[in-house]
Amino acid sequence: MGSRAHSSLLAAALALTLSAPTSSAQPQLLNASARNTQLRADSAEISKRARALQASFERRRRQMLPRFYIGTADHCLVVGRFCEWHPNLTDYVIPDEGKNIIRARAELLRELEKASIELPGDDWIMGQRIRYLTEGHDTSAVYVARLCRATRWWCDALLGLALHVGGNYAGSDSAYTAALDAAPSTVRCHWLNLSPLLDDDIRDTYKKMTCGQREAADARIWWVADPLFMTPGNERRTEHFSRVLHTTLERDAANTYGSTWGGDLAELILRFGWAEKWTQEPSQSMYYQSPPSITGHEREPGYHFFLTQQPPDSLALIVDSVFDIYQFPPREMYAPVYTRAFVRLDAQVARFRRGDSTRVVASYDVSTDTIFGKRKFAAALIAMGDPGTTPSSTLLPESPTKNVLTVSTPWKEQLIGVELLAKDSAGAARWRSGFAEIPLDSATISVSDLLFVDGAPSLPGDLNEAIPRAHGGTTFSHDRKIGLFWELYGKTPLDSALPISLTITPVDVSLLKRAFRALRIAPRFSPLSIRWQENGAAGVLSARSVLLDLSLVPPGKYAVKLEVGNSLAATATRVIEVK
Repeated sequence: MGSRAHSSLLAAALALTLSAPTSSAQPQLLNASARNTQLRADSAEISKRARALQASFERRRRQMLPRFYIGTADHCLVVGRFCEWHPNLTDYVIPDEGKNIIRARAELLRELEKASIELPGDDWIMGQRIRYLTEGHDTSAVYVARLCRATRWWCDALLGLALHVGGNYAGSDSAYTAALDAAPSTVRCHWLNLSPLLDDDIRDTYKKMTCGQREAADARIWWVADPLFMTPGNERRTEHFSRVLHTTLERDAANTYGSTWGGDLAELILRFGWAEKWTQEPSQSMYYQSPPSITGHEREPGYHFFLTQQPPDSLALIVDSVFDIYQFPPREMYAPVYTRAFVRLDAQVARFRRGDSTRVVASYDVSTDTIFGKRKFAAALIAMGDPGTTPSSTLLPESPTKNVLTVSTPWKEQLIGVELLAKDSAGAARWRSGFAEIPLDSATISVSDLLFVDGAPSLPGDLNEAIPRAHGGTTFSHDRKIGLFWELYGKTPLDSALPISLTITPVDVSLLKRAFRALRIAPRFSPLSIRWQENGAAGVLSARSVLLDLSLVPPGKYAVKLEVGNSLAATATRVIEVK
């Protein structure tokens, strides 16, 4: 309303200067000009006072911070004037801020609210209100952001921050999208720049792109970096936008470190997030009183959700092993608020063609897991062909510790995820990998994925029998027999024979074992291979299964490979671990 009233006064003054002069025109114009000058002076005074109050709060906060000695930094990452490190969380508990700081923040917020009422269109004042409301986990932040009357794109961005901190990632996604659609092109380009978050090989290529090229690449990068597909919205993307917004909020304001703003602070916030707690370490000098050393503590533990390589064009090249969520030292980190731990999930995933669709089967067994074996948790199986399509998914609000999930999805290449999330936020687990399409041509032979099934020595006759018996994961006991199920698609001429081979080969042999074997200290293990022939005209879809005796192989990791046909044989491979 303030800016609108100001514009109408200017329009009235302009109309008066263009019309024929009257005896009263000149005094009216002077009065309007004087009122505008007074409004600007009042606005400047209100803004100046709000900034002084914010700086005063940060000075008071530094004096009142809890005293805490965190110890000597290990593996210190030096960024400009700052040292970033991630000590072992089990060794200490960071103290919460005291009631005196909480009261001081509440006092500042009351003053900022008064200033915002007097200057409803001021971007800086509204930004600081949302900054300190979200810092104090005040649930009114969303309500205040929705009432924002400052610059429209800025208000949308502040709403995005409030929704993100409140855990509404889908709403935050929408708010940030609206903000960036309306933001100036230079602002949009800056917000969409992911260079600080990417590993070296990706970053060098990314930096050479134009803003438009980066924006196209960002869609795939964010899709793959989404921590959990089962949570609505992309929380890693909204976290990034919230971090960018924080750098803007802090750039033109006093900070808790008591230092001037610089690119080092901006980089640390973009890569590791803004500090959620603050402590001070008293001066160690015996001879003079120096200012205390201030430490900001981000939420932990954090994880690295970006790929360590450029997201490939083919989803089949994205496998679970290329996600290094425990990367150390980390290029970037994010600690989702909905979980206190993030772990890898051992899941067995297999696909079977059904006409123009694919049936995905996923099995897991977490009955002995220290997190999920003792808690209620939700589970999801999700398949997506690209970031712009609606995923095919099966969501189970409460899952047993040993379970099999299925979903039907289009036959094309897919990114598939199996995810668990504890009800009490104790942990999240996931398995994620890309798959090429399974071809289906009645004139040639193709093969499904391999599915290990329990209940040996009996074997399933079709997929419906195999699904409930799917083994939970890819780890097996050494002293057991296990069934292996797959399907063949297509056919060959009636008079032809169809050769089939099944080979078990050790993988991931350690350097020490290789040295022992070279010295003939440890026995060599030759690949186990089974070969047979079948009638090539078995049918367009036929089920097969065999029994494997795992006691014949020593403990270790193995690649189980099925080959069907002669030239250009159809293959399917699964890596298992025998313990």
